[in-house]
Amino acid sequence: MVIPIQPTIPFFEGNGYDTWSIKMRTLFISEDLWELVDKGYVEEEIPRDAIRDVRKNDAKALFFIQQAITESIFPQISKATKSKEAWDTLQTKYQSTSLDAAQDGDGSQTDIPLMDDSVYEAAAKGDIEALKKIPESEFHAQLSPKHNTILHIASEFAREGHLKVVEALINAARKPTLDIETGPGPHKVMLRMKNKGKDTALHEAVRYGNCEVVKLLIKEDPDLVYGANDSGTTPLYMAAERGFTDLVEIIIDESKETGTSPPSIGFMGRTALHAAVICNDQEMTKTILQWKPDLTKEVDQKGWSPLHHAAERGCDLKIVALLLEKSEKSVAYLRSKDGKKTALHIASFHHHTKIVEEILSHSPGCREQVDDKGNNIFHFAMMKKGDGDDDLKPSNYFNKWLGSRGLVNEKNAQGNTPIHLLSLNQISDFLFVLHHTVDKRAYNNEDLTAYDIILRAKEDIYEEKDDIQADFECVMAEFSSSARERVTKRWERKKERKEYISQLQKQGETHLIVSALITTVTFAAGFTLPGGYKEDDGQAILSKKAAFEAFVVTDTIAMVSSLCAVFLHFFMTMRQRGEFLEKHLLWAFFLTMVGMGAMAIAFATGLYAVLPHSSGLSVLTCILCSCFFLSIAVEYCLFWRGTISDIIIKIIVGLVELIFGWCEERENRL
Repeated sequence: MVIPIQPTIPFFEGNGYDTWSIKMRTLFISEDLWELVDKGYVEEEIPRDAIRDVRKNDAKALFFIQQAITESIFPQISKATKSKEAWDTLQTKYQSTSLDAAQDGDGSQTDIPLMDDSVYEAAAKGDIEALKKIPESEFHAQLSPKHNTILHIASEFAREGHLKVVEALINAARKPTLDIETGPGPHKVMLRMKNKGKDTALHEAVRYGNCEVVKLLIKEDPDLVYGANDSGTTPLYMAAERGFTDLVEIIIDESKETGTSPPSIGFMGRTALHAAVICNDQEMTKTILQWKPDLTKEVDQKGWSPLHHAAERGCDLKIVALLLEKSEKSVAYLRSKDGKKTALHIASFHHHTKIVEEILSHSPGCREQVDDKGNNIFHFAMMKKGDGDDDLKPSNYFNKWLGSRGLVNEKNAQGNTPIHLLSLNQISDFLFVLHHTVDKRAYNNEDLTAYDIILRAKEDIYEEKDDIQADFECVMAEFSSSARERVTKRWERKKERKEYISQLQKQGETHLIVSALITTVTFAAGFTLPGGYKEDDGQAILSKKAAFEAFVVTDTIAMVSSLCAVFLHFFMTMRQRGEFLEKHLLWAFFLTMVGMGAMAIAFATGLYAVLPHSSGLSVLTCILCSCFFLSIAVEYCLFWRGTISDIIIKIIVGLVELIFGWCEERENRL
């Protein structure tokens, strides 16, 4: 069949290469040849069964180029055997140097005819009158730096109410005709053009939730506007991922009317049904399942079905029921690529009890499935602690489907039964340990029972080791009544320890008030210096006196030490362990005592600096402060004996002697 080329293919005579190349590119896109012309091909990288079709298409593109140039230009490409070679030759020879080098989104530089700012603004603002002045042939020729066409921009900003702009662009593009028999019209070429991210105008309209524009674009070209962009996301998945239920319904309804089947693939190989489930949108899930129920069997790159995601996220139980009702029985048995886990395993791990019951009521046989390490549903229930007192306990699984001895005592690859994992992860569940079907004497591959494991385990921050050990000792037959008495005593000691911790916390609250008060007073004293300030430069009047300098130093020591004590008390509120509270309370007390002593010294030195030495008041102040320190030392020795008390006394007494001795020496020099 001979194609009438001369009336339809743009003709190049040596001038206007920029416009001609844009028109030719549109022609190649319409014929699905542009990738060959733009990037070429390497025969060694193409499968043998496809090389013939590739050669044929490349020859077709080369033929278009040969027929689109004059006889005088033809010798320049006569030796070219591939379309890319001929295209690059003409581009090198005739491309205008006035083209702007626009920076792409990835930072690279690509020569494109930049869209006029006035055109960009008109498309964004919906100025139809300004757009009417643009030739129809330029609608798909002018591109933004990211290769967005006028239609891309209008579709994006149509959320502002510029639907008429999109309609006007499409209607204007209908006027010229492209007479190639198998090619689409120019308005469809414009609809199918992609930007740097391979987004069509439909992608942009869906991204910004433009329902009316989406309806219009699908109506104009229902066949080829559903493709994926650069990230592999189709418009249908994009709408589902963003929770646009109305857009999902529009795309599905339009596809039913036109008899097409839009692809729903998206991020990480997920489908639109995956996205609807992840959004926990019941209405959207129902719409997609009515349209294509087989999507329940589709899995993503990890091998996760929509049911896996529902089990992980704890979706609405009605969504889980829809996925099970609309699918085959095999969906509940699907295993992921990462560990061969079923949806039941994932629901058990996250303690979503209702989902576990729903899956078992639909497919009870899946309870026997294990992952690649031999873990069953009970093993997964023991792998994660609950988030609170009301959270799921593994003993809640003892129902009509999960009460068999085979499941409760099944061993995984390490030989651990579920009760071994209970000890390993220190999960407190007395009813599970007590249950008659649980084998407390089972051995793992290391010849350890669950009781052996809890004996060797380190106490975690929740201090549950003693509780679990007591649970075992209460129910295991080999423990005598004396052992039960030890358990009772352990519970009593734990109760006493809780009371002790409560007392420590109350003491910490009292000490915090004292520390905060010292911090406040010393901070204020630092800005209300004794003797006042000079009017000319704002410096302290008594800054050259030794007593004043001692005041500044001791006041700073008092504030810093008390502030550190405040921080320690603050950290104490974040922990519940007795050892932690004892250590922090002791250090906070030490710092508070230092701050209290330093504050008293600051008081004495401050008065000593401002009072006349001949009056005797300054000496009396020092004597009173010395008596205060002596009383502190005696009181502290009576109640806090040991190394730390000796250190504190030595620090306070040494600090007093040092400061007052230094003050006396400084005054004698002056």
